[in-house]
Amino acid sequence: MFGEEESPCAMLSSKINFSPGAKNWIPKYFQLVDQGFLSYNEDFGNEDSIHPLRFILNKTGLLYGSVSQLIYSVKLDSKHFTKDEKLKLLLFEALIFVYRKNVKEFNENEFLSALGEFYGDSELNQFEHWLNYFSEKTIESKIEKILADRVKVKTAIFGTNYWLNHLSNSFVFLDVILFDQFLKKETSSFFESYQSYSFVTLKCLIFVAYLDQQVEEKEQRLLWHFLASADLDKEQKQFCEKAIIEGISENSLGYETMSDSLMKTLIFELSIFVSKGTHFLSKKEEDKIIAFAKKLTLSDTDVQLAFMLCNSYLLENADEIALLKSESNTQFVYKSFSKRWYKILGRNKEKLIHELKESKELVSLIQKSTKEELTKEEKELVKNQFLDILKSMPSMAIFLLPGGGFLLPLILKIVPDLLPSSFKENEVEK
Repeated sequence: MFGEEESPCAMLSSKINFSPGAKNWIPKYFQLVDQGFLSYNEDFGNEDSIHPLRFILNKTGLLYGSVSQLIYSVKLDSKHFTKDEKLKLLLFEALIFVYRKNVKEFNENEFLSALGEFYGDSELNQFEHWLNYFSEKTIESKIEKILADRVKVKTAIFGTNYWLNHLSNSFVFLDVILFDQFLKKETSSFFESYQSYSFVTLKCLIFVAYLDQQVEEKEQRLLWHFLASADLDKEQKQFCEKAIIEGISENSLGYETMSDSLMKTLIFELSIFVSKGTHFLSKKEEDKIIAFAKKLTLSDTDVQLAFMLCNSYLLENADEIALLKSESNTQFVYKSFSKRWYKILGRNKEKLIHELKESKELVSLIQKSTKEELTKEEKELVKNQFLDILKSMPSMAIFLLPGGGFLLPLILKIVPDLLPSSFKENEVEK
């Protein structure tokens, strides 16, 4: 025989109906664990001499906001997942990893309750609070909404950096660090420390970018992405916008207020990523970066390890780091849209066929109604199918417009219910 046969695990994973982009994915995830399709790997993250969280954040790519490896879902067929879906799933698994490291016995309900308490209701804006008042929400659906919001980059739709809306949040690694501190009773909630952590991190990255007295175009693009990811308040954001353009003094950093040694090593590793990942690093600039590490009170071992981990990540994932490629903003947005919708259409091709078959059934039922009375079940089927067609028609109309392939993902992001019901997944078996 020619070619390789697909492994039993790969064949099994391809048949699992699971999508982190659809509703009900958290209950479905736990059901897959209960059924043995997924398992919590005890060995992952137990590297000697490396902090388990640091190893997880680097190995998976979560530190950089670009997924290179999942933690527990490695056997799942994730090739049809979008970048945001992969990042959301990875964030969820990293939070599970942290929780399991802090408790004696893992309990799914207790984990979700702790996560809900950690993020708190302040994650939802007033409009969402109003919606929640009229609709019953489970803890799973609430966490799904919060995680979906966390992986997004928040940028004004008509802003000059609107293209950043199509990238994923590179600061979600802070969620994992802060959840670990929350479980250790070192912080009371996510929002208590998030802005101070993200503000200090971003200022340090800007400072390191200006160590050679110039900022490369790719380097600045990366800084704007980090700024959008940081989700700062108005005053902090304005400060960083000015700093990205003009530079920043060491006195403005405020890193001396940070006592967490893990955060310092992560800030330093990200600093290397900003510099070495965007341009050739001269010996003079490298010496300045190492001098910055000394000001963070990092040891020589910490410095060497940071360079080794960052170099390893850059070598292994060079093709996946889209921000570092020489592409215009417009090209990047267009390619991001194309890849995302190719994946969505690819994983839903059978459902599209199913939708067309159901439409044929609708036509036959309508024809039948001209001759005889339809049953209650048939009338309900006609109603549901007609509503699905109404949902599909605006999508098709938008797609046929000039530039519709670009507009449709934007519209569906705002009004996701325009997708037909056959695209819904994650039905939990009773």
